Amino acid sequence: MNLIAAIQLQLPAATAIVGAGGKTTALFQLAQQVDGLAWVTTTTHLGTDQTGLADRHFVIEPDPSADFNRFTEQKVTLITGPSSVDNRLKAPAAGVLEQMRIFARRKGISLFIEADGARSLPLKAPAQHEPAIPPWAEQVIVVVGLSVLGRPFGAQWVHRPEYFASITGLAEGDRIDIQSISRLLSHPEGGRKNVPAQAKLIALLNQADTEAIRQQARDIAPALITHGYSRVVVGSVGREPDKLEVFCNV
Repeated sequence: MNLIAAIQLQLPAATAIVGAGGKTTALFQLAQQVDGLAWVTTTTHLGTDQTGLADRHFVIEPDPSADFNRFTEQKVTLITGPSSVDNRLKAPAAGVLEQMRIFARRKGISLFIEADGARSLPLKAPAQHEPAIPPWAEQVIVVVGLSVLGRPFGAQWVHRPEYFASITGLAEGDRIDIQSISRLLSHPEGGRKNVPAQAKLIALLNQADTEAIRQQARDIAPALITHGYSRVVVGSVGREPDKLEVFCNV
């Protein structure tokens, strides 16, 4: 089962991806796998090296007269603001993003938004201003990278470690275990933070590269479903993108 089948999106999608440990890979897999055209964008930043994952990249300025028809000629189109001095692509202006949403909905184009940053670390907890999920998002996918299991808790492995400590109770140097990840995902200031009321919440337990890690992920799936997740997806979107497992309350 691939990612689009595991997530079961209602089309055209309006999906935000947050967390850490494979967001961008998941983002572009969904865009490639979805039926019809897909736009990929961000409400935070994207690395300039990620433009090659799209069929075409456009930089859009905050222009109310923007012609969105030019973004409908490729399967996967990346749309961002201009690059910053630190070699990252900025988000489109808020008003432009809203115009994109309206146009995409009218034309049946799926919209996938990276709404969080993690500095390429496998795990993160959101700071006070994060994540930047659009209020109209219909699905929110929260990603965690299970490659962090067994690692000593600290800034080497976890983005925003002070917030992670506050949520999970771990102290620096403690081994990161599956229960601390479950607490992060279940907490209203963790994985459930800033999720719009109408959005379906999905957990992607990524980087489950061994059977032992997969089993640990399976063990916490029921608890996540009781804490508001409609689906829990377990697997490795990077290494085995077609071997995902799904848990849901049906």
